[in-house]
Amino acid sequence: MPGTPDPVVGSDAATFAVACGVGALAASLPYAFRGRLAAPRRVALGGGVASAALGLGAWAGARFATNSFAPSLLGSPEHFLGLLAWSALVLGAQAGLALYLFARWGLAVPLAELLAGTTLVLYAFLRVRGESDPLALYALFFGPLFVAGMLAASLAELGVRRAVARARG
Repeated sequence: MPGTPDPVVGSDAATFAVACGVGALAASLPYAFRGRLAAPRRVALGGGVASAALGLGAWAGARFATNSFAPSLLGSPEHFLGLLAWSALVLGAQAGLALYLFARWGLAVPLAELLAGTTLVLYAFLRVRGESDPLALYALFFGPLFVAGMLAASLAELGVRRAVARARG
């Protein structure tokens, strides 16, 4: 169908499986190593940088492999570099905040949202030749909404935990 992105991995099912696997790994590693995590800020910084590199690497790698960069993104080098910088910030914030909230307060919601966010990003970024570029859509619209939703859900979890702790005495 015209305008529908083509999966780089081979099929939509294979692309989704890869995205789910990497998302599950990203969300389960902090939990598996929770007793050995460094200071929350270091965990957040390292995880945020790794997430930004993974997301941008998947996006760029899929486009290099298929030679399918959107011409509109390459029109102005300043805009393209600005989009890459903003995308790195959004992708890094998505993972970094989730990891900080888990490492600092042991919240579970951020890890669930890290799983969902990583899966969404990789599934979108590993598909090419659609009507619009997923990097711009995610960085400018969906990513900030996702981060805000994660913060709101995390605050709700923290509030429930504190209320339960007060009720227990």
